[in-house]
Amino acid sequence: MAGLKENMPHAGFDADEDDFARTPPTPVSPAALREVLKQHGDRFEPILAVLRDQPWKELVTSRDMMDSLSAQGLEQSERTLRLHLAEMAEAGLIQRHGRRGYRLTEAGTEVTRELTVSRRIGSILYRMEETACQLTFDLNRRQGLVSINAYVIPQTLLGTLIDEVESVFKAGLAVGQRVLFALPGDDILGREVPEGHIGLGTMCSLTLASMLMRRGVPTHAIFGGLLHVINGKPEHFLEMIRYDATSLSPNEVFIRANLTSVSAAAKRGVGAITASFRELPMSALPAARIVMKECEQAEFPGIMCVGRPGQQLLNIPVHEGRVGMILSTGLNPLASLWEHDRSAPNRGMPGLLLESSRPMVGPAPYEQLISYQEFCVRATAFIATQQQISQPHRSKSTTSSVLHP
Repeated sequence: MAGLKENMPHAGFDADEDDFARTPPTPVSPAALREVLKQHGDRFEPILAVLRDQPWKELVTSRDMMDSLSAQGLEQSERTLRLHLAEMAEAGLIQRHGRRGYRLTEAGTEVTRELTVSRRIGSILYRMEETACQLTFDLNRRQGLVSINAYVIPQTLLGTLIDEVESVFKAGLAVGQRVLFALPGDDILGREVPEGHIGLGTMCSLTLASMLMRRGVPTHAIFGGLLHVINGKPEHFLEMIRYDATSLSPNEVFIRANLTSVSAAAKRGVGAITASFRELPMSALPAARIVMKECEQAEFPGIMCVGRPGQQLLNIPVHEGRVGMILSTGLNPLASLWEHDRSAPNRGMPGLLLESSRPMVGPAPYEQLISYQEFCVRATAFIATQQQISQPHRSKSTTSSVLHP
């Protein structure tokens, strides 16, 4: 690493990253990597955490890293950050892509999980609170920023996705009635949708939490849970994971563990969906009920039920002077697709691959979303267009096989 430091360019981020792009990384043995982490792990950890915490960005620029580190109160000079990035790239923890930015390597991803596990316990809670404060959605005006859970999904699953999305939204098991839809080549939360895929984003429960907060109803997220519903009505919780005691998204865990049955809940009326349990001050209960009624009148589902002061809600006790509230989550439509995808492992199509990818989470203007009914129409038209494009290729192939047996 000494040689690399001696030849370090000093012109600034852009020149620095262009120069880095010309130098291919040198493979590092596991033993050497362990020694590097032993010596420099404390310095690398904040930077690795920034890269890991922005999964919806394919590449993270140096300027983005500086901003994120500064937001955490970690002030570093440009030169210091360049030195750290150079060492991390040489150690095989990150890949450099010129001015476009950096990404974690496979080895870097594993190392980051190990180094950041303690700081990630409960981190989802403060990220949720931070995101809720940034949202500006106004239900009456139907505009403002909302929080989106987004996935990049293989086109081969689009027909099934249409059916599942329509069922879940019709049953009122999602948040609101709009989605974000992106075709190949379009952006979804700042990431380009690759060929052979589409992007889908659904509003998450943070949109409701922010809306309540702006109406004088502060809520505190307690846990993500697996909620048993009958005919769309919550009955009791089956499982729960506290937000302040986990390093993962609770509802993602339930989905990946194949514990949900959202599709059955939407189509047959009985099943287990993902939900968020929150508490609010007793004095804010009247305002909360007003917001809940307004959501019902505006056909904006998401607030499933509100309890009474100091009394348990369903099978969950609440703290003294507090009131329980249950919100559905934006992951339910995707959970429904996941269930279908897992039930047909040998169909010869690419799967969702949620084991190796995480949902993108970020704000988006409500005005950019479309109704789930319009999504179904657009998605169906896109499938028809793709079939027409591929039809001539199939016809040519058939003709060729006839002429040249």
